[in-house]
Amino acid sequence: TRPSTNNNVSLHCRALFFFTLILLLYAGIASAGPSLVVEVEGIEGKLLENVLARLRIQVYSQDSDLSETEILRLYQLSEQDIKSALAPYGFYSPEITATLSQDEDLWSASYLIDPGQPVIINSVSVSIVGPGEMFADEFKAETPAMIKGDVLNQRVYEAEKRRILRKAATFGFLDAEFLLHEIRIDRQAYAADIELQLDTGNRYHFGEIRVDQDIITEGLFFKFIEFDSDDYFSTRRLQQVQRDLYRSDYFSSVVIEGDIEAAEDLRVPVDIAVEPLNAYNRFSFGLGYSTDIRAYARFEWLNRMLNRWGHRLFSSVQYGELERYVTLNYTVPVVDPRFNALTGSGSWQKKSWDETDTTLYSTGLLYEYSTPEHYYGVSLKYLNEDYRVGETTGESQLLMPGVLWTWALADDIVTTRHGIRALIELTGAQENFGSDASFAKLKAEGRAIITPVETFRIIGRGSIGTIQVDSIDSIPPSIRFYAGGQKSVRGYKYRTLGPTDSSGTVIGGKILLTGGIEGEKQFSENWRGIVFYDAGNAMNDINVDLAHGVGAGIGVVLPFGQARLEFAYPINDEGEAQYVYLSVGTDL
Repeated sequence: TRPSTNNNVSLHCRALFFFTLILLLYAGIASAGPSLVVEVEGIEGKLLENVLARLRIQVYSQDSDLSETEILRLYQLSEQDIKSALAPYGFYSPEITATLSQDEDLWSASYLIDPGQPVIINSVSVSIVGPGEMFADEFKAETPAMIKGDVLNQRVYEAEKRRILRKAATFGFLDAEFLLHEIRIDRQAYAADIELQLDTGNRYHFGEIRVDQDIITEGLFFKFIEFDSDDYFSTRRLQQVQRDLYRSDYFSSVVIEGDIEAAEDLRVPVDIAVEPLNAYNRFSFGLGYSTDIRAYARFEWLNRMLNRWGHRLFSSVQYGELERYVTLNYTVPVVDPRFNALTGSGSWQKKSWDETDTTLYSTGLLYEYSTPEHYYGVSLKYLNEDYRVGETTGESQLLMPGVLWTWALADDIVTTRHGIRALIELTGAQENFGSDASFAKLKAEGRAIITPVETFRIIGRGSIGTIQVDSIDSIPPSIRFYAGGQKSVRGYKYRTLGPTDSSGTVIGGKILLTGGIEGEKQFSENWRGIVFYDAGNAMNDINVDLAHGVGAGIGVVLPFGQARLEFAYPINDEGEAQYVYLSVGTDL
């Protein structure tokens, strides 16, 4: 049977189509421009980075449409590009050996660069004239950026000019300008003289403060603004107000600007606009485990703004094997809401350890002052505690005034390389003044972290305390001192170090003395190796021997702190041994 004519025509069309497609692809490949490879040798670091960024033949080397004419033009410009890239770093007389070669469609441009002798700063003169001349010393940087003997760096020079203008704005000199700004270079002597002269111009004041918000009361809002109209204008003070408003946790967005264009009679109006939080209620739920208190579940609720007066409500509920509690805190901003608050609280707690069980009901009032570094509080707390220690039971009611002070300073609060934290707490009670016992308790704690070399930290901590009381039996377990546990003396179970009764049950003591030191070696980005030594005890007599523990462990860095698995060995035959510890938390 003969094939149909239509089929033959179809086959011929398909063949013609594919043949044409192959020709077009070949033509496209054949019409592609030559390839270009660029090599730069003789320099490294910032010099190399800047040369590669400024060298146009390198920038366009990946362009497949380059023609031979364009390659030759870019090559002719390359020496100029290299010199302009090196000049900002003080190298004005480089020696450049350049070659350009062609192998069929492959072009190679290579550059061997000797940057030569750098230009050295011979002198730096910065002078302030005008009404702001009295602040001349304030314009000096804490660490001078340009010093006689340094290699000239034009980028540092430009950055220093910007810093001086920002400093002028900080003091309200918004029209400040440089009357003179020059670098005089002696190329033969490889020396440079820098001279800057700033005219501060007139000093501005704050004008009308215009606020766009109805989230909190006007009276509360203006307590966050620490300047008044007619005060000298300062960009730093604007920035501080913005930080304080964010830190209040009432707003999702804070925009504060000085309307310089609308300034009249040297007075700058200030516009402040804020946006509310998307949600004022914050809930959190977590499961955890700590060797000292074992497994637990915790739920927390925070209402960051109950009303337009800025009141807050916080509640926390924990249910655990050895520790359970319910707390409720109501906080009112007072005096200066940036720092001061008055908190009323109530709580129920049930704790167990060793041969001790205790149930606490408490209510109190706390006046606090807090900044990112400092905190102090003055409190009055009523405590009712039912307890069992061994075979002894008791009940205690105490009305306790107290003072608490803490101080913390760290480069990073989560993963700290250098930091310190200190705490001092004083509390007490007087019999017949709402209390059934008299005592005075003082406790101090400290923790420090240093990083002497990049991958090794040293962490030290210590606690000391004393209770002035006639008999330790007259105060409940929550007031007494105990030692042992992960945050006390590792190698011993939680609160199993201290004076004992006739049956051998640890009943707590009047004196606390504990301390520890550990070394932490980083052996990968997130993993740490740990060795440690702890010592301490709770006692009624300072002459009692201390318990000692040593050990090692591993830690893994998490976004919210560090998880640790530690193995400890008790050196003394005291308390109860605890060989393994697991914890999660921040460094300080």
